[in-house]
Amino acid sequence: MAAATLAILLPLAGLAAPAQAATGGVVRIATASAGSTGVPYGTSLTVHNGDLTVSKAGAVISGLDIRGLVKINAINVTIKNSIIRGRSLSAPDALINNLGGRSGLKIIDSELYPSKPSPDVNGIYGYNFTATRVDIHGVIDAVHITGSNVTIADSWLHGNLHYTSDPNQGGKPSHDDSIQIQKGSNITVYGSTLSGSHNAGVQITQDRGDVSNFSFKNNFADGGACTINVAQKSYGPIYGTVITDNKFGRNTKVANCAIISPSTTKISTARNYYTPDSTTVSVHAG
Repeated sequence: MAAATLAILLPLAGLAAPAQAATGGVVRIATASAGSTGVPYGTSLTVHNGDLTVSKAGAVISGLDIRGLVKINAINVTIKNSIIRGRSLSAPDALINNLGGRSGLKIIDSELYPSKPSPDVNGIYGYNFTATRVDIHGVIDAVHITGSNVTIADSWLHGNLHYTSDPNQGGKPSHDDSIQIQKGSNITVYGSTLSGSHNAGVQITQDRGDVSNFSFKNNFADGGACTINVAQKSYGPIYGTVITDNKFGRNTKVANCAIISPSTTKISTARNYYTPDSTTVSVHAG
């Protein structure tokens, strides 16, 4: 850690379930926050010390305060009403690892927040999962997608870790994203709040393969150089991209840059506005 200079670091969460305002009914669009995400108020948590590898199909993990990493090795696993805090790391890893793409993973009403912040810690890695009302903060990439069939719903991705000298970037600043998509199809983000990233709110890289059928609707998104950054690289246009009915902040390094994309990727856009002035968002040529 000596080589990394920490620029932004939130205080460590307490050991009990976070105090949150009780909510009733349906969460309003694009207002996911402390009161509507994470462990429900009053939930009793049991401490689990060490890593947790889930190898039983259909397992339900509920009411745990996990002081380690979670690795998914079975289908149809549910993690709910829990906090995942991780541990010290010596290489990049994730608080929840589904790089094997085990299908049917659900993460519900939970918080991901590392007790040992470092340039190596990320939130969720992998694919074939749904995250609903999840609070992810204090990590480099909140969600790092490496395949298909991912839904992020009514969740709060915020407060990314950022290092001015990040050893994983050769001593350059961290490339922290709320969501990074390296490969995959059928990726949906809706009803969520994304803020506090320095590179991008959503970064589509196509580093591992084709990305297609990406839908981003009814969210509030802010931050990054540009908030949604589409990069085709060697895989060409990204087909089936829909970005509609969102509100965007103006806290971007590039002025008025909610969306940047090559013109060869055709994006269906409608009813995207900046706050607070309700100016219509346009796509920057990238």
